[in-house]
Amino acid sequence: MQITERRVGNAVILDLVGELTYANRAAFKGAVDRVKSTGCRQVILNMHGVRFLDSSALGTLALVAQSLSGRPGRFALLNPQSYVKEIITLANLHQMLPVYHSEQDALAATTLPAAG
Repeated sequence: MQITERRVGNAVILDLVGELTYANRAAFKGAVDRVKSTGCRQVILNMHGVRFLDSSALGTLALVAQSLSGRPGRFALLNPQSYVKEIITLANLHQMLPVYHSEQDALAATTLPAAG
């Protein structure tokens, strides 16, 4: 799996390409943890390039969502392929992870009001 990080405004988008599986869950979680350690509060996972995910990936996504739920901020999925979206829906992850079809919509939804 390839993971590319890019900052867009106050959000970080992680572009994922390949398969999200047990074999690469540590690299995925490490990428998310690095983003969290920078203080970023808006994380978007671009799932367009993910062609397969297994049950351990579903668990990892749920754990990441839970780890961000207690903090002010947002975590979202962007543009999963139909097979991946179906798996996410069957696992009810869409209840805890909003899914967007365009980067613009995901960014708009993750925008937090300025402090003050």
